[in-house]
Amino acid sequence: MDEKVVIFMHIPKTGGTTLNNIFKKFYSENEIYDHVPLEEMNKQFSQLKEEDKKNIKAISGHHFYGIHEFFSHPYVYFSMMRHPVERVISLYYFLKSYPGYYEENMKHMSFEDYIDWDPQATNGQTKQICGVKSQLSVEKAKENLLEFGSIGITEMFNESLLLLKKKFKWGNIKYKKVNVTKSRPLLNEVPIDIIKKIEKHNELDIELFQYIKSNFIKQINDL
Repeated sequence: MDEKVVIFMHIPKTGGTTLNNIFKKFYSENEIYDHVPLEEMNKQFSQLKEEDKKNIKAISGHHFYGIHEFFSHPYVYFSMMRHPVERVISLYYFLKSYPGYYEENMKHMSFEDYIDWDPQATNGQTKQICGVKSQLSVEKAKENLLEFGSIGITEMFNESLLLLKKKFKWGNIKYKKVNVTKSRPLLNEVPIDIIKKIEKHNELDIELFQYIKSNFIKQINDL
């Protein structure tokens, strides 16, 4: 049987940049597609012979579920999920500090307006796990999760690494945190009306997060 292509579905602001730096250490440059935009990847893949595709062992990026359809051989996904309220707060303050992005898109936008404006701020994690071609539902996300070797929890990052190391037989997983949003407030410093609005916009993400976290804790206890 062909070796499985390992696909890291990088959900924004879940600790994925740090995790990706660990992940790509285990592959040579020609074995991994690292955060190549989907359109460019589609173009490159369409020009590859099937034999050359077999040299690709890993993919990482902000891709939705379904990227495996580029391949005819086996695959396995992994990802990280974060508490939806924490994630949206981190995402907002990250984009505010991102060079050029704030001035172009968010200069006159309040946090409340941002939640309505950015699709990633409304059940963004469930959307990514469901895939672009599928209905948006927790049940569909759970179905797709059957194709995941592991899905970690940002709030339990070190424990997540232990599960990933065991699953994928990784070597040294020492790391340094990168791409951390330093300018964001703590959760207890965010107005309660903002928190409630995030919760309302992320009911599916909250339900899915609770389901994944419950399963995750069971896996950790079984180590």
